Amino acid sequence: MTKLTAIPVDFVLNQGLQEHTEAKRRPYAMLIRNWAAHEGVADQGEVAASQLNLGKEPKLLTDLQNLPNSVAPRFRKGEKAELLVKIVRDIDAQMKNDSNWKWALVMRVMLDEGIIMVRIPNKFDELICSMIPGKGRDTVRKNGNYNVLDTKRSWRNWIENAGVDRDEAQNRMVCEEIYGFLKPLLEK
Repeated sequence: MTKLTAIPVDFVLNQGLQEHTEAKRRPYAMLIRNWAAHEGVADQGEVAASQLNLGKEPKLLTDLQNLPNSVAPRFRKGEKAELLVKIVRDIDAQMKNDSNWKWALVMRVMLDEGIIMVRIPNKFDELICSMIPGKGRDTVRKNGNYNVLDTKRSWRNWIENAGVDRDEAQNRMVCEEIYGFLKPLLEK
């Protein structure tokens, strides 16, 4: 197999500039930011990625004091707030590719892990829609069965054996994947 050389950031940036919407440019910007962070030059990556902003979406959020009070205080500001927004956008992208992922399960994991403090689907809908440009109101609230919030057991204590309860075992598996996305935020 022929080994390819690394793709230059300028090439990725130029590909992103050919897209005409924030949503289509976002993966290119994320790729540039992630690569720059991997290489230890996050500031330079931010400068390059910011060229992909059309002005219809806020720049990488630097002052997130406006995150609703439904978010736990330690995640409302600064780097943690920025990371939370990035993770929520990554979860949204994953959700489009996996029909088992539901916002109700994301809400459950975020509640159990102490990221959010309010157990009201409408408030959760507002929060998520505020983090994802173009996300339509009520699309989050209507995505998934919010009965998963009714049980007092944490998602970590849900049944793993699909032979006992297939739905709960499936939900637990999805929650583990969702937790994998949120883990960097919780470790920071």
